[in-house]
Amino acid sequence: MRAQTTAGSCSVTPSVASGADACRKATDLFAFVIPQVGVALAAGNPVLGEGGTMGGWGRRALSVRLSAAEGFLPRNAVPISASGGAVGSEFGAARTVIPVPSADVAIGLLSGVPLGVTNVGGVDVLLGATYVPEVSRGALRLAPVTSPVAIGYGVRVGALQESSFVPGISLSVMRRRLPTENLAYTPGNDTLEVRNMAVTANTWRLVASKRVAVLGIAAGVGRDAIEGTAGMQASLTESVRGTPQQVRVALSDLRSTVSRNTAFVNASFGLLMVRLVGEYGWSSAGTVQQTVNQFGGREANGGYRYGSLGVTVRF
Repeated sequence: MRAQTTAGSCSVTPSVASGADACRKATDLFAFVIPQVGVALAAGNPVLGEGGTMGGWGRRALSVRLSAAEGFLPRNAVPISASGGAVGSEFGAARTVIPVPSADVAIGLLSGVPLGVTNVGGVDVLLGATYVPEVSRGALRLAPVTSPVAIGYGVRVGALQESSFVPGISLSVMRRRLPTENLAYTPGNDTLEVRNMAVTANTWRLVASKRVAVLGIAAGVGRDAIEGTAGMQASLTESVRGTPQQVRVALSDLRSTVSRNTAFVNASFGLLMVRLVGEYGWSSAGTVQQTVNQFGGREANGGYRYGSLGVTVRF
């Protein structure tokens, strides 16, 4: 599984100062946080509790849910140096739930080809919207740049349409996005800002489901390609050649790309068109990204648990 965090040029003003530590800390923070946010964004089932396709034109399912990853965010406010090279600091890691509220819609296009008591080859269009509020924790602050809502899209193809005797089985591909965010880290008099942070998750899912009376179960596996992009600016108060100065550091084209495997299970309860659904999943660790800074013994791109709770309505 691939994993890479890269950055463009690192510039510093005045030129006698050094931006190595600020740029390294920004790169390491990005490598540590982005996979966690991506896991919460991708979640598991494209539409909670659903495994097969909708069964043709005019049939729809709406799922409103709160997905969350059991993540870890930095807890220590460490100083940023503007002299010399990059310094390895201990940011620590506080166990933190990373939530992503969302709404997903599956719209039936084709019912597929009849085969006995089921259909094969049905096609649905998938649409999703994610919402991210402003979040603050200690010296870390996350806030949307413009709109707190972003739209995703995808398609689902049915191998089997669920019926009284046959489970539903489908393969889906979806692209999910988070609203563009600004991430600010303010230890003391210094400020490090990751600006215009965009996170996308390109996912595929193989899901099977079956409902008996008021109870339903769905399970699936898949793979996520998570990418984050941003730019960084830092303002540091530093003594340069014995004189206190304001040092400004800029890092262009900060980028993190990771690929991860995932597996999940859904359990649902409901009558007629409405179902209450819970989801539990595991996103396995990808290729470990090496960092100069430490995060309480946690590795960048490690494995994370996630879950969802929501309501799905067929109409």
